[in-house]
Amino acid sequence: MKRIFFAAVLTLTAWPGVSGFQNEIYKAYISSRMDLWKEAMVKMEIRYRATGDHGLLYSLTEAQYGYIAHCLSENRRDEARGWLDKAEDNISLLLEKNPNSSRIYSIKGALYGYRLLLEPLKAPALGRKSMNANETALKLGPGEPWGWMEKGNMEFFKPAVLGGSARQAIPHYKKAVELFEASPDQTRGNWLYLNCMVNLGLAYEKDSQIVEAGKVYEKILAHEPSFSWVRDDLYPDCRKKLARNEIPE
Repeated sequence: MKRIFFAAVLTLTAWPGVSGFQNEIYKAYISSRMDLWKEAMVKMEIRYRATGDHGLLYSLTEAQYGYIAHCLSENRRDEARGWLDKAEDNISLLLEKNPNSSRIYSIKGALYGYRLLLEPLKAPALGRKSMNANETALKLGPGEPWGWMEKGNMEFFKPAVLGGSARQAIPHYKKAVELFEASPDQTRGNWLYLNCMVNLGLAYEKDSQIVEAGKVYEKILAHEPSFSWVRDDLYPDCRKKLARNEIPE
């Protein structure tokens, strides 16, 4: 038993710290390797249980937020539900120690949105909770990009019958990008910054602003040339639309 415990300690101490895990998530994102993203989250969970590191718990929850969105996009609802349950528990723990955190409230609002997609019969209540959490996030941190990014997501991904609009999402995404770029530390190795720009590009496309979408994708690739989703799919598709003159008059 002592040997097993000693081996476990060695393994844990050999693992990366918070920044190391964040780098793993970033590399998984730009290479579209969600299997590696999931592996990183599992390691983060084990590491957190061993250390109780609060910063690690936040990074884990942030990673779960991104992975749940991926599962929902792939219609893997059961897997999304499992990770959502964990993320909601983590948010409660994080808010106990950080009751005035704009970022945590932003994630909380997003999680309500995910829960709404999984439990549409609760849409009215969950929708209100999501909007209230986002409003709280913006009040607590109007200069934080997170709240504006999530406000954009709420507009962009909300069904049109419920008032969703790509055009209304665009200024919120632009505001978030500006705030990310106000601090170089928030753009280096940050998958959230890239994801916000991707959603801005997609919103432009949905609003038939193809030229503007192309400019966003070019900016993304100038910042991160290895971003496979944009390099291999989004930008080439956008260029094809431009070549076919799919531009509104």
